[in-house]
Amino acid sequence: MKKIKCSDFEKEVIENDKKVVVLFTNEWSGSAIILSGALSSLQKSWSKTFHFVEIPKDECYEIGEKYDVQNIPTILIFENGKIIEKITGVPSKNTIENILEKLN
Repeated sequence: MKKIKCSDFEKEVIENDKKVVVLFTNEWSGSAIILSGALSSLQKSWSKTFHFVEIPKDECYEIGEKYDVQNIPTILIFENGKIIEKITGVPSKNTIENILEKLN
């Protein structure tokens, strides 16, 4: 899963032609590390439809505030620059895949 910098958010997420799965994380969250692994695994199957990125909420505080990211981990799924799904906590890989199927 591609880790992006705050300055890359606009290009990687908002301007992307694909739907974008954004994981807001930080280095000290074990839950975020687990979720990152699940998303990396799903990326192999879904890369034609979805772009997957990881962004550090602590470093990109303003972006997290703009999109009301209160908890780590949080997944936001964007389409055409707008949020189409928000997932907080640590859902199972199957739950995430079901959401991706629904949004496909």
